[in-house]
Amino acid sequence: MMEAPAAGGALGATAADSARAWPRITIVTPCFNPAKFVAETVQSVLGQNYPNLEYIVMDGGSTDGTLDILRRFTGLKVISEKDEGHSDATNKGFALATGDIFAFVNGDDSLLPGALERVAREIDPAHGRHVVMGRCIFTDENSRPLGIEHPCHFESHRRLLQIWKGHMIPQPSTFWTRQVWNECGPARVDLKRWMDFDLFVRMSKKYAFHRVDQVLATYRLHSESVTMNRTEADRLEDCIRISRQYWGSPLSPGYWRLASSLAVYRFDRLGRARRLVKRADERWRHGHKFAGVIDGLRGSILAPEILFYVKILPWFRDHFARGLAAKAVDWILRLRKTYPQTAVYANHTDPFNDGWVSPRLVVERSMDGPVRELVVCGNAELTYIDKPQALTVLLDGRELGKRGVEKGDFGINFPFDPPIAPGAHKIEIRADRFFVPHRFLRNQDYRPLAWRLYTVELK
Repeated sequence: MMEAPAAGGALGATAADSARAWPRITIVTPCFNPAKFVAETVQSVLGQNYPNLEYIVMDGGSTDGTLDILRRFTGLKVISEKDEGHSDATNKGFALATGDIFAFVNGDDSLLPGALERVAREIDPAHGRHVVMGRCIFTDENSRPLGIEHPCHFESHRRLLQIWKGHMIPQPSTFWTRQVWNECGPARVDLKRWMDFDLFVRMSKKYAFHRVDQVLATYRLHSESVTMNRTEADRLEDCIRISRQYWGSPLSPGYWRLASSLAVYRFDRLGRARRLVKRADERWRHGHKFAGVIDGLRGSILAPEILFYVKILPWFRDHFARGLAAKAVDWILRLRKTYPQTAVYANHTDPFNDGWVSPRLVVERSMDGPVRELVVCGNAELTYIDKPQALTVLLDGRELGKRGVEKGDFGINFPFDPPIAPGAHKIEIRADRFFVPHRFLRNQDYRPLAWRLYTVELK
C-alpha cells in the first residue's frame, strides 16, 4: 500500500500531515470548449477534499467561456494552449505531473465523493496492484443518472483484445501508478478516437487491473460526445482496428486464437440460427410448412441450443407443470450464469423501451384528489424463471404487500381506506425472480428481466 493511513485519520489531520501520509494523486483534465459541463467536472475533483491532490487542466484554447469558468476555482493548474488533440493534451498534462498515482477525467465527466480516498487505499504496487478500476455510471446531459453502468470488466490482456465479446475499461474511474505510465504511455496522438482503449490495452499487457466494487465516476452521454457521435457498430469496428495492432506476429499461436475468435464472431452462428428459427415460424404460420420445416432444421443444426431453449423447453414448461420433467426443467433454469454485462443494469429502475422491467421498478405518479387505490397491470413471462413470480409493492417507502402472479397478463390492486393524500407519490415494485435473455437465447441481451409493465396507476 502506498502509505495510506488508517480510515478516518488523514482527512481530519493537518494539511502537512496529510500530504506526508497520503500518496500524491495527479488528475489531468484535457478539454476544448467544455463550458457547459466543466464546472461540474472541476468541482467533482476539488470537492474530493483529498489532502495530496495535484489537478491539472489542459485547455486546447477554448473560446466558449471555459477559461472564465476555470478562473473561479483555486487549487488547480490551468494551461491553455493549442494542442494536437485529446491525446496530446493528456500527454502534456502527465509530463507536468508530480504525483504517484495518475488518472484523467474529461471535461464532461466527474468523480464521485470518496473516489480518490478509495483509490489511495486500494492501489498497492508492493502487492501487484498497479492499476485500479472502479465502477462508472452513465449520466445524461443534465447530470441525471441513466440507471445504466459502464460495461466494465477485466479478465486478461487477451480478453481485452477480444473487444467484440463485450465490456471495456471505464476511463474516468481507472487509476494507475507513475511506473505504469512510464512503461506504457504516452497516449497515441495519431488516434483521434478511443485512445483510452489503446492505452489500456498496452497497460494490460504488463499489468492486471484490480477491480474495486464502488462507483467512482460518471461518464456523460450527450449529443456532442465522441461516444454518441458514432454508432455502436462503428465504435466496435474502431476498437477492433486498434486491437488488431496488438495481436503480434501471424506466426504466433496467440495471433490465430484472436483471429479465429473474431471470425467466429463475424460468422454469427447464433444470430443466423435465431433468424432461421424465426423465419421458420413465419413460414409455418403462412402455410409454407415445408419451407418452415427446412428453415427449422437448418437453424437447429447450426445452433441446437437455440432450438432447445426457444422450442423444446417452453413446450416442456407448458405440458409438464408437475413431476420429474418439471423438476428437470427447473434444474436447468437454476444453472444461471452471471455475466459481467448484466451488472451494467444493477441500478436500472426505469421501464425499458420494450416494456420489460428489471427486478426493481421505481416510478412516480401524481393525483390531484385523494388516492383510493393503486393498480398494477402487466405480463409475467415465466418460461425462463424457475419458480412462480412474486411482486412486492411499496408506496412512498411503505410496503403495501406481496402478490404472486401467474403466467400471462395480470392485474393487482391495493385499496386505501381511508384514502391517502393527493400529490406526487413514489411507487416501487420489487420482483423476486428474473432471467437474462442471453443465458437462453444467446442474443446479446444481458438485461435482467422480471416482467412486462402495462400500467401503474393511482385512482
